Amino acid sequence: MEKKQIINTYCRQFKMSGMMACLDQALREAETGSMSYLDFTIKLLQSEALHREQRDAEKRLKTARLPLANDLSMYDYAFDNGLPKSRMTQLRELDWLDQIYNIILMGPSGTSKTFIAAGLCADAVRKGYNAYFRTMDDIIGMLKMKDFAQSAKADYKRLMKANLIVIDDIMLFPVEKPQAVALFNFINQLYEKTA
Repeated sequence: MEKKQIINTYCRQFKMSGMMACLDQALREAETGSMSYLDFTIKLLQSEALHREQRDAEKRLKTARLPLANDLSMYDYAFDNGLPKSRMTQLRELDWLDQIYNIILMGPSGTSKTFIAAGLCADAVRKGYNAYFRTMDDIIGMLKMKDFAQSAKADYKRLMKANLIVIDDIMLFPVEKPQAVALFNFINQLYEKTA
């Protein structure tokens, strides 16, 4: 077996696909003598670290379950009931998230509450936070099924470790008392550790 194939085999075994992807280029640079052993090792490790960061960011974005419209740079500041640009900039800095403050966006339908909440959630995910976007109905369904369905249990565990949970359409529809109590208990468990 060729040495490069052995390296690729080990990369697969240790799940280092980022390192495997840059191996050919790093080897070419090392063979021309323009790279020391340490530089070669650093290049491979940097490539792996970057690959893992990108993969983790993609995974966080997927599990956040954001609506398609979530880019706050597209926000229309000319909107009558909208947030001023200075307030939006302040919210996007996410200091409130580090301080575990809760934010409630209120207003009539069509005032961009969901768009703003999704955008702040997307910003948090991109900055490395574990942030999730769920409707109240999603959370109630998850709470009902967490003891019976593996996917609901996994989602529950994920949400319990979250830095941020956006609950959209809260109290938009009537909720039966047992479900309301379960939702209250869920929020109460998260109160001092999650925004």
